[in-house]
Amino acid sequence: MKSRWMLHKDRYVMYLDYADFGNRLEELRVEVVEADGLILKERPNSVAVLIDLRNTVASGGVVRMFKESSVITTPFIRRHALVGVTGIKRYLAEKVALLNRRPMRLFDTPEQALDWLVSDGGGLEGGDIIGAAPTA
Repeated sequence: MKSRWMLHKDRYVMYLDYADFGNRLEELRVEVVEADGLILKERPNSVAVLIDLRNTVASGGVVRMFKESSVITTPFIRRHALVGVTGIKRYLAEKVALLNRRPMRLFDTPEQALDWLVSDGGGLEGGDIIGAAPTA
């Protein structure tokens, strides 16, 4: 399994390493299921998650898999940050975030995402927000 806990500025972050799977959906599915198992061992609303999707192809199957995963893991997630989400992947990630009513932040690099995940700024700074309901 590529995904793992990592320490960043004295705080633990779950690094969901879904990068470089290309279009190998079944291999990605194994990684997601194993990573979900790690998240489900934690306290509710306690996990900061960095999701790395660089060089992984977006498809209907991938979206369905992430929707299924987020149904079971969302109660455990405190903050989401994503890297490698551009173009059609951004559109699909927005749909997943909206369906789960859970905003996520998009970052250009893992380092930017990690800094935001461990920050104490109340979650208002950094990255592009997706999945937030439009405000009037």
